[in-house]
Amino acid sequence: TDVSDEKSVANLVKAVMAEYGRIDILVNDAAVVPFIPWENIDFTEWRRVMSVNVDGLFLMCRAVGDVMKEAGYGRIINIASNVFVAGTPNLAHYVASKGAVIGFTRALAGEIGKFGITVNAVAPGLTESEGVMAGEHRHGFDYVVPMQAIPRRGLPEDIAPTVAFLASEEARWVTGSTIVVDGGHTRH
Repeated sequence: TDVSDEKSVANLVKAVMAEYGRIDILVNDAAVVPFIPWENIDFTEWRRVMSVNVDGLFLMCRAVGDVMKEAGYGRIINIASNVFVAGTPNLAHYVASKGAVIGFTRALAGEIGKFGITVNAVAPGLTESEGVMAGEHRHGFDYVVPMQAIPRRGLPEDIAPTVAFLASEEARWVTGSTIVVDGGHTRH
């Protein structure tokens, strides 16, 4: 599904509702992460990143949020990134998009909490995922790992428990928060 396309998102939500009759949890994890120096980012590239990372998140939250409002319950977890805190070079458009994710998460939480919906973000550090290992970002571990309080590569299974917690009933009073999971890289 192309999350940056409103019709595609509407069709996805319609199909899920037809199959399951409800949507309790939404994890927005679609992202484009191009490693490009600032001076080489043109507006087309900027819009490509924003279209997926920000517009797609908005469209998914809008479509699924309406379903959750009707049900009076929901958990929305947006995947941000610790690069927003770190200000990682050569990722200006990605950093900006993840700042938007964090800001949108806070604002949306304030608007839809009254409907029994929590909205939070998880901000992982560099994680040894399939996408990272297949691209140029895999070289970032040499730079990042020595700066972490826990000096090893992050794994998907380091991130998943935080997402699972935010999706659980135990997190019923946690909303508008961003939890950084980065081995102590940004230490805040």
